[in-house]
Amino acid sequence: MKIKSLDDLFVHELKDLYSAEKQMVQGLQKLAKKASREELRTAFEQHL
Repeated sequence: MKIKSLDDLFVHELKDLYSAEKQMVQGLQKLAKKASREELRTAFEQHL
């Protein structure tokens, strides 16, 4: 995507942030499933 305006830049940055958030959620879900301590599992789940 060529960035030709501030609007294009804004949309591009929003897409990057959304992608990062989705990756973080997936990572936290995996960590919560693999956590051996309930306290740790709860901490991961609270951040979802």
